[in-house]
Amino acid sequence: MKRKVISVILASAMIMGVASCDKLPMASETSSTDEPVETTEAPVETTLDPNSIMGFNMINNGDFTSGDFTWITYFETGDGVLSVNDKGEMQFDVKVIGTKDYANQISYDGFALYKNCKYEMQFDCYSTIERDLEYRIQLNGGDYHAYNIDVIHVTPEVQHFDFVFMMEEDSDPAPRLCFNMGLFDGLKDAGPHSVMFDNVDLRCIDDSGYDPNSTGVSSDARNINLNQIGYLTNASKTAVLSGDAIAAKAHVVDVASGETVYEGDVGAASVNASTGREEAIFDFSSVTAAGTYKVVVGEHESFEFAIGDDVYDEAFKASLRMFYMQRCGCELTEDLAGEYAHAVCHTGEAKIYGTDTTIDVSGGWHDAGDYGRYVVSGAKAAADLMLAYSLYPSAFDDALDIPESGNGVPDVLDEVRFELDWLFKMQAADGGVYHKVTCANFPSTVMPEEETEELIVCPVSTTATGDFAAVMAMASYVYADVDSEFAAKCLDAAVKAAEYLDAHADLEGAVNPSDIVTGEYPDTNDADERVWAYAELFKATGDSKYDEAFCNLISAGVPCATDLGWQGVGAYAGYAYLSAEKAKGKFYDAVVVGFMGGIPKIEAAAAGDAYGSSLTEYPWGSNMTVANNGMYILLYNDIKGGTEDVSVATTQLNYLLGTNGTGYCFLSGFGSLSPENPHHRPSQAQGEAVPGMLAGGPNQNIEDPYAQNVFTDIAPNAPALCYADNDQAYSLNEVAIYWNSPVVFLFAYVESLG
Repeated sequence: MKRKVISVILASAMIMGVASCDKLPMASETSSTDEPVETTEAPVETTLDPNSIMGFNMINNGDFTSGDFTWITYFETGDGVLSVNDKGEMQFDVKVIGTKDYANQISYDGFALYKNCKYEMQFDCYSTIERDLEYRIQLNGGDYHAYNIDVIHVTPEVQHFDFVFMMEEDSDPAPRLCFNMGLFDGLKDAGPHSVMFDNVDLRCIDDSGYDPNSTGVSSDARNINLNQIGYLTNASKTAVLSGDAIAAKAHVVDVASGETVYEGDVGAASVNASTGREEAIFDFSSVTAAGTYKVVVGEHESFEFAIGDDVYDEAFKASLRMFYMQRCGCELTEDLAGEYAHAVCHTGEAKIYGTDTTIDVSGGWHDAGDYGRYVVSGAKAAADLMLAYSLYPSAFDDALDIPESGNGVPDVLDEVRFELDWLFKMQAADGGVYHKVTCANFPSTVMPEEETEELIVCPVSTTATGDFAAVMAMASYVYADVDSEFAAKCLDAAVKAAEYLDAHADLEGAVNPSDIVTGEYPDTNDADERVWAYAELFKATGDSKYDEAFCNLISAGVPCATDLGWQGVGAYAGYAYLSAEKAKGKFYDAVVVGFMGGIPKIEAAAAGDAYGSSLTEYPWGSNMTVANNGMYILLYNDIKGGTEDVSVATTQLNYLLGTNGTGYCFLSGFGSLSPENPHHRPSQAQGEAVPGMLAGGPNQNIEDPYAQNVFTDIAPNAPALCYADNDQAYSLNEVAIYWNSPVVFLFAYVESLG
């Protein structure tokens, strides 16, 4: 046995390797390189055939002789500790056996399996007690089915296990190796014990069927990309040509007749730094007749698209109905939710972390692909919807097909109120607001009513309190003419939250307790949340004390431009202050300049990209930033009295709906190529994507195992292409309420033009 103490990096994650959007993945969830490592066998030849996948162990540091330790843990009703012991073995100390076979799980990501190739999996294992455990190599998403699986019996004697299997399914660029050490037969009364692993080795032993083009990543993308839903009659219309589709001329063809209705010149081609390829723009804005068309260049054709005054009606409705589909704490009935109908979920009282006190926090929206509910992201989403209604009320009606439809109130306000009613429950007696409510771990792929673990309310944070104060103050004037009693309740809650902020000058909370691994939404700076709260309260009340508090923060350098996210909310503050009736004080002009300051960067980025993307970098949730930037342009235009050029805003919508390098319409259920496999548990459980959800989009930081295996070599040169429609790729293909909300805002704008 090896006798060496190893320093290790450990992380907690959910059972199938699922993190959640925009909540910062665990630092140790990284892929390992396919390099030879020391084993107990003869040395492996290190000069590998680049056309072969044989000759090396795909489990990096499989004998645990280095500190590069990237195994992760998951607990559901179980508990334990993972380490490397002084014998140089990976050791899992089972503290609680749990009630499920996967109650305690350790797993490894960062390898690929190719169709028609044969693999051999070997490892040594023993335990301080006799017990069964499960070995499995599985799909790391969807139904998580196993490619190779066995229940093995281990004893205090070291045993060598050897499994050979053929990968008969499609290639998988990011499977998962797991060991489940929860409850098996005869272990109900098992006390604490340890299980040791060593010499973990997975390698291809026959690659005669290997196809290097079989990556497991498929796409029907075209070389001519455009808005797949379509264009308003008099809107600007462009397509982007790449590769062999670049030519001097392009044609617009009427699908019904097959006739060319327009032939025009294609612009000069140039290399796009975000895609790493040559692209050229074809402008066909002069085509205005209603109909269905495609752009054709030789043998290349775009997806079909429509022109008309109602092209966005259904997509707009679906993008807003997404919030109804995310409702928590109530039944979603079949007549309204269809196949995604489900029973009441998450209605039990939740325990306030660190106490025995329980409170009712039922209601609100499930945040994203998981079932957590988070104040900071929910506040952003609610604010976006209220702003959309405030600026473009004619775009909304009372016929969204939600339970409140037909009550005489625009359904967008009914939907936001459902979230606000939950937010009230998250406010503590002293005015502070709890950060979130989730279980301790992410759920497996189940419908919401099947997540039945204990709900935990995480401690108060000043970021959540600031966002709460802001969105409640906003609601007080948005709902004033709809329900004055409710509006007054919102204002009272906002004032109480602001008083908490005044009494707690330092940042509080906004990080996970050590034993909770669900989305953190961390934030190390609450100044922007405070400035937003004061701006909204000043707009709602005209009280000079909020003006003074706002101006003090602005004079201290708190920005009020660009940021419309959950972590940075400065632009919400800037817009609220500038749109307040009494905001004409000494800082007004400075706020105007500051708010305008973000516009040139957005416009310059859009002008420099063939697709009109306002991004030069593509982070997690890049599609949210695209939508936010379009929304920001429109908010600025409102401040300027409608005098500004807002074409960049509609360009951002075109990008999201297909005019992008990936060729995807990122709104599920719309266009010819849209996400069918989002990281979204109801969609995964039912095997079909809920329509109207915006996927996260390209992420050059490749922050999940799937992305790491597929895009590591692509990201540096083509960040805008780092997207895959795969439910394993949570950093690319998750959905979220606060990604949909700015899209609703953009749709509301274009709908208001009709």
